[in-house]
Amino acid sequence: MDLHLKDRRALVTASSRGLGRAVAGALLAEGARVVLCGRDEKRLEEAAAVLEKETGTRPFGVRADVSRADDRARLVEEAETLLDGSLEILVTNAGGPLPGPFSAHTLETWEDAVRLTLMSTVDLVRLALPSMRKNRFGRIVQLVSIAGLEAVDGLVLSNALRPGVLGFGRALAREVASDNVLINAICPGMFLTDRVRDLAEERGRTTGQGAANYLSGLQTGIPLGRMGDPGEVGDLAAFLASPRNTYITGSSFVIDGGLMRRLGA
Repeated sequence: MDLHLKDRRALVTASSRGLGRAVAGALLAEGARVVLCGRDEKRLEEAAAVLEKETGTRPFGVRADVSRADDRARLVEEAETLLDGSLEILVTNAGGPLPGPFSAHTLETWEDAVRLTLMSTVDLVRLALPSMRKNRFGRIVQLVSIAGLEAVDGLVLSNALRPGVLGFGRALAREVASDNVLINAICPGMFLTDRVRDLAEERGRTTGQGAANYLSGLQTGIPLGRMGDPGEVGDLAAFLASPRNTYITGSSFVIDGGLMRRLGA
């Protein structure tokens, strides 16, 4: 299927690695022009090189910390300049807030999590919307987590804030639908990202069970019997971000190999 993404202009945040990079790769493979974003200049360059090798097209890169308001404003301004004046696709993504139970967090860590998880999405959308509404085309995809739909032990910050991201997206989708701006969320489960591989190496070493056994334990309970490949999130995001998506908005899509037991939408 041709997703009609050729030359469409996209910004994908937190895209120097992991699911963000996979989404950027999927958009590039479909012919979109893509701006990457990350906090580390070296990692951004490495990601751009990897994606160019995989897709034949080199993305732009802008160093920015999406938890900072000044960086967000500069990021969107630079992305629009690099993409000849406007954004058509925005994929909001950020590193997860700190894990741990309620007792592990101070007021400061709560405030940091709000800035990173909720306000980064709100502000990036606020900054990108004017050109989308003016051009009467926009696709916004929020990368969230199953922690936005179902309580996950040890992730109280995510469980508190990610539902807010989903609620924001669903409410705004109703406001901007008449401008042909569609907003949807993806809620991934367990995916085999570089971060998870690094964690497996560390935990496998400290526990003595080895990385392979640690990863095997993480897969317990996933009906499909494996962790997801980041490219699977990329493919879903590419469709939702494309002109082929003409009638889906205000929705949340779980992609988790059947892990969740939650009933209802």
